[in-house]
Amino acid sequence: MRTHRVRFPRTGATFSARPAVRFVVAMQRDTFMRKFLPSAVLPALLLLPACSGGGSADAAAGNTSGAAVHVVVDTAAGVDGLVQFQVAAAVLEHRDGLTTGNLLAAPVVLTVADASGEAAGLTLRDAPSGDFTALHLLVAPGTGVVLNAAGQLLPIVCGGDLRVPIADGLLHDRSQSSWLVVGHDVAAPTFAAGTVWVPVLSARLDGSVSDLGLRVAGVQAPALAANVALAGEGVLRVGFDDTCTFADDDHGGGSQGRDDFLIGTGSGDDVRVGGRLQRDGSFTATRARRRAGDDRPRLLGRITELRPLETSFVFEVQAELRRNGERRLLDPRVEVLVRAAGARLHRSGGHAVMAFADLLVGDLAKVEFTQRTPVPGGRDEVLAREVEVPGAAAMPSPEWQGFVTAVDVGAGTIVVGPWHDDPIVIDGVVVTSVVVSVGAETTIERKADGGGGGRTPIGLADVVAGGDRIWWRGAVTGPQAVAARWVRVRAE
Repeated sequence: MRTHRVRFPRTGATFSARPAVRFVVAMQRDTFMRKFLPSAVLPALLLLPACSGGGSADAAAGNTSGAAVHVVVDTAAGVDGLVQFQVAAAVLEHRDGLTTGNLLAAPVVLTVADASGEAAGLTLRDAPSGDFTALHLLVAPGTGVVLNAAGQLLPIVCGGDLRVPIADGLLHDRSQSSWLVVGHDVAAPTFAAGTVWVPVLSARLDGSVSDLGLRVAGVQAPALAANVALAGEGVLRVGFDDTCTFADDDHGGGSQGRDDFLIGTGSGDDVRVGGRLQRDGSFTATRARRRAGDDRPRLLGRITELRPLETSFVFEVQAELRRNGERRLLDPRVEVLVRAAGARLHRSGGHAVMAFADLLVGDLAKVEFTQRTPVPGGRDEVLAREVEVPGAAAMPSPEWQGFVTAVDVGAGTIVVGPWHDDPIVIDGVVVTSVVVSVGAETTIERKADGGGGGRTPIGLADVVAGGDRIWWRGAVTGPQAVAARWVRVRAE
């Protein structure tokens, strides 16, 4: 059977795709476009090259222009590699089933899975007001690629309409921007050339936990405004939880108080924050690190050799991470020598400090550097400022939803059944009920009736069996059991 050679945008990598697979994916794409996009937009998009890195799609005819919806993609998918594909168009689905026109200003190469868990993003421009229940992403056929742990670029098939449900709905007012966090609900498979993968994605609830790199736009104590480059430079209003921890990498990286942190922070600085992202563009940080702004790309790759006596390691660079969230995949890969004597070494997430002796050959790492010096006939030498080690491939952190059928305060459990026709899926298996365990560390909160208003901390005894809808996150402890880290309920 004949195959067609396809060039992947930005990377230069090529691969083959069977005509039959390409035909099926193209049919899915055309069905999506005819269903969701107005006739004024169809001709341009249907002629869009499958692997075009540029071009643009006009806003839908008749759409009332409004503020953007900024989408942050949690790339943790349990895959020991990196997956990208091109999103040719994106629309929002109203509660009545109607949709907007295409809200992308141009096709976007989106990183949808990353072993390091580094967030990606896209921006839906000029979104009209509405009560939206889903986001649809149209994947251009022939653009799926995985960078595996060995640094190989392999083609995968992921085409057609990816529907991303918004379980609690998105009430978007076109007078101001909105934010959505999208994440994986099911771990990705083991990839080989030609693997067919349809990611199972959903939008996280308002107040989802996120970890973001920001560029400070201004400081107005006790908060700051910051741009999120990976989401079209959308602006977040960042406040700080009473328990928030602060550090300044330009002054030793030690802990400090909020006031000192804000005094030392200025426009143009980079701040890494972890905390809760609200859909209205406010962010409540529980940890924050500051440093001087730097637009140099970070290097993503694997440690191939350790040199303890000189506190350095040989590093195979597989991709460059840009501040705007773009990953530029390298083909062929490049080896450099990383000088790490003065660098801050830490693990992802909680930023636990590491010693050089904790590094292992084969570790995935992200290297931020201050200087890169070419060495004739040898490896470039990279003077590291920070080395971040994600550890094992970041696993998805799904948010389940259901209906409370029983509460046992003494046992510390909530029994949950399906909400209407929405199945509960635990490790890929549909279950009819789940026992959700809560403990002293579990956060339980109630959303105001009808979905409006704020959230109120409650106790387990305040959860109503037979009356509350529930969302939860946590660790799977059995075929029908989850130990919850966070629970939200709402009367229905």
